[in-house]
Amino acid sequence: MSQIQPLREPQMLEFTKDLTLAVANLYEYTMAEANLLEGIQGKQAVFDIVVRRMPTNKNVGSFEHEGVKYDKLAQRDFLINCGLEQCLAYFLEGQGNRKLREYMEQTQGISNENFLNWVEKIKFAGDVYAMPEGTVFFAQEQQMRVHERFEEAQVFESLLLDTLNSQTNVCTTANDIAEVTNKILLEGGSHRATSPQSAIFNSRAARCGGFTLSSHVAYGMFYHEKVGGTHGHSYVMLHPSEYAAFKAQAKLFKNKVCFLLDTYNMKEALETALQIVQEEGLEKFAFRIDSGNLLEQAKYIHQVMKERKFEREEYLLVASDDLTASKIAHLEKEGADIDKYLAGTFVVNPPKPVTAVYKLAAFMESDGTWNLRGKLSEEFSKATFPGIKQVYRVTGRDGYYQRDIIAFEGEGLSQYLKEGESAEGLLIPVISQGKLIYDCPSIVEISRRRVEQLAKFKDIAHYQVIVSQGILEKQQEIMREHGIRK
Repeated sequence: MSQIQPLREPQMLEFTKDLTLAVANLYEYTMAEANLLEGIQGKQAVFDIVVRRMPTNKNVGSFEHEGVKYDKLAQRDFLINCGLEQCLAYFLEGQGNRKLREYMEQTQGISNENFLNWVEKIKFAGDVYAMPEGTVFFAQEQQMRVHERFEEAQVFESLLLDTLNSQTNVCTTANDIAEVTNKILLEGGSHRATSPQSAIFNSRAARCGGFTLSSHVAYGMFYHEKVGGTHGHSYVMLHPSEYAAFKAQAKLFKNKVCFLLDTYNMKEALETALQIVQEEGLEKFAFRIDSGNLLEQAKYIHQVMKERKFEREEYLLVASDDLTASKIAHLEKEGADIDKYLAGTFVVNPPKPVTAVYKLAAFMESDGTWNLRGKLSEEFSKATFPGIKQVYRVTGRDGYYQRDIIAFEGEGLSQYLKEGESAEGLLIPVISQGKLIYDCPSIVEISRRRVEQLAKFKDIAHYQVIVSQGILEKQQEIMREHGIRK
């Protein structure tokens, strides 16, 4: 008689502290192993995180081709830095451990004792410089600069890029919407996220980018914020009739009720909702429209409410349905008179990714001198600038930003400045010798920085970013060393 095999239990794939440094491409570890075997480990190194070119993912409208509608996209003029707080937590709390060592030994089949000992004891003890969250930045400017021994710095690559790329993208996309309306913005993308953890990242980034609140409970728990939400179509379909569903909602939530009108027939649902408003004596209530022609529906609702002698302040109108900045701008321009926008899908899933890279910029030779490095490429836009760099933002006498300068740390700037102008370094020290030296701002403070910075650009679409002569000369020298002429 055959034995019944036990069922294999499902695994949640939680992101726990002991897995932090396992969020890595294996090459981040094979390079460390190779250095140990070669005997060249422990070189002090500097890595940059930089977006080499702006993504073409800003939604500026739509077009139709052969009967199919597509989003019309434009290249971004700028990005907004977001995700630094989580990166700092990785540096401070991500450590090697026995579990990681055993995996390398037992599953990967690595037997080098020195490497395994290193894996078990990894701990970040270096320095980090970064742009504060909410900082507006441009292509080729470093979001972060990491100073640490090569091997320890390298294992953070995937962690940092996963976090900064996604949150920067969502934050900037949320800002697109915040720039076209001053209405209440509710982020509702938790069921469109790429993972449960990314859903929390997305909510945080959308709030940093200008959204009023999130609908995601886990985010609210993390940050002790109230979240918003009413009910979905399933609630209406669960009841024997739309009337029964709306009636139950009205009795439960009273003047805070929101009637979702498009489960079946919007116009019939509006009539049902108004019947219940009268029966329950509601003084305040809201409607949500979620599909179809939102502009026509909004105008129809306002017309009916006016005919029934309702004052505009008695009701709120909420719109959703895969909203983008261009859709909301259209609704605002055409007088839809909507009070709140619920946006999710295309806020948390911008049409194209931000693709910052993590590249070696310098390492220290045995004699204590720095060897400056930059990546080269036949596709010149993929090249990176060598050396230990700072990004300087120049402010004029009128208080407006004039230009940015990417220069070597400590390089003279006088030739790039006019009389009365001042320059501020955007990369500030946040971790020193493995210890936090930076007071992480609140989400409200990050969003405020975003607003204040954007207000100081006169013409951000044509803002100038200068690369210093020193950097360009060093890049040319490296190119000549490798037989490249440009």
